[in-house]
Amino acid sequence: MIDIISLIIGFVIGVVVVGVAVEFGSKQKPGNAPASRHAKKWNISEISNPRIMAEYLGDIEIPKNSKVLVNRFKDAEIFKGLNAKRYSKIKGNFIIGDDRALILAGPVKQDEVGFWTVEKEIVESLNSEFDELWIKGTEVKPDTK
Repeated sequence: MIDIISLIIGFVIGVVVVGVAVEFGSKQKPGNAPASRHAKKWNISEISNPRIMAEYLGDIEIPKNSKVLVNRFKDAEIFKGLNAKRYSKIKGNFIIGDDRALILAGPVKQDEVGFWTVEKEIVESLNSEFDELWIKGTEVKPDTK
């Protein structure tokens, strides 16, 4: 008889402990994903409707739907079929899209270190800066040096 009572008491205690554990587990708030992250390897195709602003544009494959605003560049042939402008007072290197931005630590070239961000205020600020300087830029033609 004592074995049955011990079994029932153990079962009840187990149910209470599991109930308390489930209650505490459900009250934990899920962590938010970071709005920015480090990028060693990236691909411009990850950005929809890319808009590139570069103090210096190195060797990189640029999608045809891109807008490019550049100060200096390695080879003007890269601009064939692109909507590109030149502006001498550019300070910074970034690629912005509809919902994200890649801010680079150095020139716009393949695998330059930078960081991705989806923070709305930063993306909007970079878009505004791009638009402001785009108006001031002059068209780049592939035969330009």
